[in-house]
Amino acid sequence: MADVKEILVQWDAGAGVSAIAQALGYSRPTVRKYVRAAGRAGMARDGQRRGEAGWEDLSRTVVEQVAAVREPGTAGKEVARFHSYLAERTGDVRMTVLYQRLRDEQGLTASWGTFYRYVRHHWPEAGRQAAQITVRLPETPPGDEAQVDFFYVGRWHDPEEKRERRLYAFLMTLGHSRHEFLYPVLGEDTRAFLEGHTAGFTFFKGAPRRLVPDNLSAGILRPDLYDPRSNRAYGELARHYGCIIDPSRVRRPTDKPKVERNVDYARASFFRGRSFTSLKEMREAAQSWCLDVAGRRVHGTTGERPLEAFLEREQPALLALPERPWESATWTTAKVHADCHLQVSGARYSVPHRLVGKRLDVRLGETMVTIYDGAELITSHVRRERGRSTRLDHYPEAAQAFLRFTPQVCMESAAAMGPAVDRLVRERLEVHALHNLREAQAVVRLAQRYDRTRLDQACQRALDAGDGRYRTVRGILERDLDLVTPEEPPPPVAAGAFLRGPDAFAGQVAR
Repeated sequence: MADVKEILVQWDAGAGVSAIAQALGYSRPTVRKYVRAAGRAGMARDGQRRGEAGWEDLSRTVVEQVAAVREPGTAGKEVARFHSYLAERTGDVRMTVLYQRLRDEQGLTASWGTFYRYVRHHWPEAGRQAAQITVRLPETPPGDEAQVDFFYVGRWHDPEEKRERRLYAFLMTLGHSRHEFLYPVLGEDTRAFLEGHTAGFTFFKGAPRRLVPDNLSAGILRPDLYDPRSNRAYGELARHYGCIIDPSRVRRPTDKPKVERNVDYARASFFRGRSFTSLKEMREAAQSWCLDVAGRRVHGTTGERPLEAFLEREQPALLALPERPWESATWTTAKVHADCHLQVSGARYSVPHRLVGKRLDVRLGETMVTIYDGAELITSHVRRERGRSTRLDHYPEAAQAFLRFTPQVCMESAAAMGPAVDRLVRERLEVHALHNLREAQAVVRLAQRYDRTRLDQACQRALDAGDGRYRTVRGILERDLDLVTPEEPPPPVAAGAFLRGPDAFAGQVAR
């Protein structure tokens, strides 16, 4: 306001645009803009004397006119595209974090200055509070806390797969020493989230007593201020290492400021301007960066080098790691199909037939698949990449009997019952074994109702009659025809032949 008033005073006194611009350090278009606004407000170079209040009123009018007619430029319109996004988060999330996320994740091209002016113009109170109010939390005891965050890095060309990939990073920062662990990943999912934790604990050679993650779905099922619920795999991991999970509040990055501040630092110091040939190389370089760069810088808040503070005070206070690392696992649900199998991760696993049609919880470990009905353990299988893993006792009894009675088993059983039974069953199974398997099994099961000797005789009679079907054998047994001694065929009777020579026929013809 004071500069605008000075521009108007010098213009009224007869100074030119160039002279005013040079004296006050403004550009000529800026000076001309305010002079024209004053003209529209009724100001003329008539040497009229005004008091201080008059100049104040005129300057205020000019500023309001300039603001009213000003249209946002190209950069301002670029920020305006995200107005609803900013309206929802401004005041809760730091403006620097909002700018970084819009720039890196949603393609904002405007500069920080343009972004800052836009936010302060539309939300002046929120911007002022965010800039002025800072609450300094008490220092965290050594080994007590680790803050966790996931962030998007950008697009990365994977030389091994020869395609563009979305690159993310898992970041864990210890609360006392500010020592950090950076772990690049190719997805913001549960598996990468849990792998980052186990790799971080291995890197620190210990585990903190409390984990403060964001409320991302990879770790937290239900964000709640008083009763947050972590997913089952994350809960298993925390119990394995002896940690408790204390998620930050929704859209409250100030609950974990130590890791939030390191996100920008990691992005600028490690990722920006560098290229890598593989994910393995990137992870190795990230660990070296944590030790040699991030760990050896002087931290602005503590005034110490994080690595030195970690080795001196925090590492001895961390929880000792268990003998065996936690087996990475993910949880999902699947519906049991009519064949007593459910399908997860490209493979099928059997469960008891009473659960057909029900949706069950499935734990996918690295080597085992465990299936639960709520809290009840149902069964487990060795994990497969594809195909089926079946337990015969999961089928109904009738299906079990059918599956146990394979063609080979059926023929072995028939051979033990007699030669006729063996021959009949083999003849039925020689052609279309699977199609005739049920009939052959039915013939063998007749031994459960009839003596084997009778069954063999009945099969022999059926074979003699040229009809080796199950119905024929069963009919013979039901009518006790196998007990009837077959009648001997009557001996052949020699019939005399009345033979006459051709002369006899010739004579009859002559008469």
